[in-house]
Amino acid sequence: MTEMSETRVGASASDEVARLKEELRAERALRFGLETVHGALQAAFAKLEGGVLLMDLERILFANPSAAEAFGIPLEKLLRMTREQFLRELRRCFDDPPDFVERIRERRGGADEIRGEFEVQWPAWRALRWVSKPVRLPGGPGQLVLFNDITADSDLATGREQRALIDELTGLENRKAGEQSAQREIAQARRFGRPLSFVLFDVDHFKRVNDTYGHLMGDAVLREVSRYMKELPRGGDTAVRWGGEEFLLILTDVGIDGARLFGERVRSAIESMNVPGVGRVTISAGVAELELGEEDPGPAIARADACLYEAKSKGRNRVV
Repeated sequence: MTEMSETRVGASASDEVARLKEELRAERALRFGLETVHGALQAAFAKLEGGVLLMDLERILFANPSAAEAFGIPLEKLLRMTREQFLRELRRCFDDPPDFVERIRERRGGADEIRGEFEVQWPAWRALRWVSKPVRLPGGPGQLVLFNDITADSDLATGREQRALIDELTGLENRKAGEQSAQREIAQARRFGRPLSFVLFDVDHFKRVNDTYGHLMGDAVLREVSRYMKELPRGGDTAVRWGGEEFLLILTDVGIDGARLFGERVRSAIESMNVPGVGRVTISAGVAELELGEEDPGPAIARADACLYEAKSKGRNRVV
């Protein structure tokens, strides 16, 4: 090979090396640019209140924190899931899987947009609206699923919230709602300088009723007692099923003497009733008034409970 030929070969090799280096630099720049864009998108989607989920036919490609929160699945775990694992996880979370789960499965390769609404119950009850859009990915078809929390706009939300605060058997406020009502009335009493009293009732010998007549008749007794608890109080008072056979009345603008008179009125009314299949039923009651400086209902209700115990120890069917 001549010296000129060797020079041309060396030059060609150098050009090839230079070209390869340039391609490598371009590839690295592109990869850096894509990673930068991906990082920026992740940061942006992380701030969205709505959920974003991107899937191909086999796996979860992307999910933001709101999507993970919506389904109660840690984000790190969600991003490692295959599509089938994700759908199996969802089905376990429902007694009756919503339409969303099966439609996502059925439309794996579908080209049309689908949408709907469903409910989730963890970590707290919420209503979600979703829309699934087909997307074309480098490896084939995929799905972009978007979620929006519509709990605040849903009529169901109000119904669920109300049911969560109502005792199913009696229709009275349950203990959780009663505690909230008591705290609210304390704030009002303090603001306007008005008295506030609590009357704690207990059905006498209720265990004997259950043992003798059965729990269904015991429930009938509780419903009858609760009927008086609803009808006798004034408009601003609150009746609560405090627990088991215990009931609490929160009496606004009423001091201790007035509360005892009111407790006696309820006791007398229930003594005169006749529960079909059971007969006469009586109740005992303890009364307490909110004292100066008390900002929580606990101490006053504890005093009412002590008075209730005294009423029972003195023979029941009385107010102390």
